[in-house]
Amino acid sequence: MNRLIALVLIGCAFSAGPSSGGKEVTWIEAWLIPDPGLFMWTLVTFFIVLIILKVAAWKPLMDALDAREKRINDALSSADKAREEAEKVSNEYDEMIKKAQAEAQDIVAKSKEAGDNLRNEIERKAQEKADELIEKSNKQIDSAKAKAIDELKSISIDLAIKAASKVLDKNLDDNTNRDLAKSTINEAN
Repeated sequence: MNRLIALVLIGCAFSAGPSSGGKEVTWIEAWLIPDPGLFMWTLVTFFIVLIILKVAAWKPLMDALDAREKRINDALSSADKAREEAEKVSNEYDEMIKKAQAEAQDIVAKSKEAGDNLRNEIERKAQEKADELIEKSNKQIDSAKAKAIDELKSISIDLAIKAASKVLDKNLDDNTNRDLAKSTINEAN
């Protein structure tokens, strides 16, 4: 700023501007070569206006720009905070979803395991009942078989006695005959 003032003053001092004292000045000379008195008053007026603007307008203008810059920075920082908060909430939401999915998979796995255990228990009980029924049936079959064998032996004894009595043509005592036939059949087994 000081350099500018010095240059202006030097320019004024060395400029030998046209004066209206006796010589006719053309419009080109009036535009190109300024009048030194007018030039000095123009500079003084310019610097007075510059000082007034610096005092009156520059400070409020700079304050307004600083306030605007502060509002913009505050808005940017609040936007950054909001973005960070949104990312945090998004991450928490993703974590909750993952946790819920893991719990759901755990529940499904436990349900499947419980179902498998129940099926195995039902199969085991059905197998036990089937085994009991088979064993009971086998006992009944064995009992019926034994009964049938006993009946067959009794019938065989009666037939053997009848055959023997016909062969011998004599009738022996029934109890003695039975004992004799039983011992003969038992020997045959």
